Amino acid sequence: MTAPRAHHLARRLELLELEAEVQRVALAARLAQFEQLEQRRPLAWLAGNGYKLLRTIVSNPRLRWLLVAAVLRRLGRRTRS
Repeated sequence: MTAPRAHHLARRLELLELEAEVQRVALAARLAQFEQLEQRRPLAWLAGNGYKLLRTIVSNPRLRWLLVAAVLRRLGRRTRS
């Protein structure tokens, strides 16, 4: 193998290694974004379904009364303590 060809192959190998490093960094950044999204997804689901549950409780008079009674009982305990 000639010296220019060996130099060309060494340079190409170096460029390929740099490109692979850039791809690894990009993949790591993308995975970090995906993990953040996955952590937020249950909170968004809970917030949406929590709103539906609260709307159901407020629309039902018996459940609304139980909720108010529980809140007032807790408030009464704090003021007596």
